[in-house]
Amino acid sequence: MSRHRHPLKRVAVTGGIGSGKSTLVRALSQLGYAVFDADRLAAEAVLQPDIRAKIEALLGSEAYAVDEHGQDIYQRGWVRDQVFSDEQKRKSLESIIHPALFSNFEDICRRLDSLAGGVWVFYEAALIFEAGRESHFDAVVSVLTPENERRMRLKASRGLSDDVISAIFAAQVSDHVRRSRSNFVFENTGSVDEVPRRALELLEDLRQFFHPKSH
Repeated sequence: MSRHRHPLKRVAVTGGIGSGKSTLVRALSQLGYAVFDADRLAAEAVLQPDIRAKIEALLGSEAYAVDEHGQDIYQRGWVRDQVFSDEQKRKSLESIIHPALFSNFEDICRRLDSLAGGVWVFYEAALIFEAGRESHFDAVVSVLTPENERRMRLKASRGLSDDVISAIFAAQVSDHVRRSRSNFVFENTGSVDEVPRRALELLEDLRQFFHPKSH
């Protein structure tokens, strides 16, 4: 008789740009959990030949370039400038990238589940609700930070202008929506040094959520 095992659990970690999702996910990784960054998976997806062909058909060949080593590169900044000023183009681009992105993530989850059933997989992505993907996860955690603090972080770390930041914010759901549609909210307003301890508290909350009778 095969031993019963819990199925793999997919946990989305979402939040607006500059909210500090990566800080929480880094703490979870340091605790030994499997974590995946949607941006990194997207960076791989956009280089798939079929995805590249669709993006070039939408935006033109300028979406790609060749670096000094002869490697193809995706011009992410150029693409961002094109789509954030054109909502229809942005939605068309997302309709190309998101299905490939989630398909690749599902492949990873299937492989992990076959190797080690019962693991928790954390997936960091800004556009969980915008892409209508919350139902694909067993739990959704939203990381929330006041908008003015997020603006300061984005100017300092990425050098983005107020106009670009405002356009990105406008393309993402509000924190009110995140609060109402998430299973857990991680208020990222304290010191960065507190995040590891609070990550442990989140893990305990998730444990009770997934296995409410456990002690």
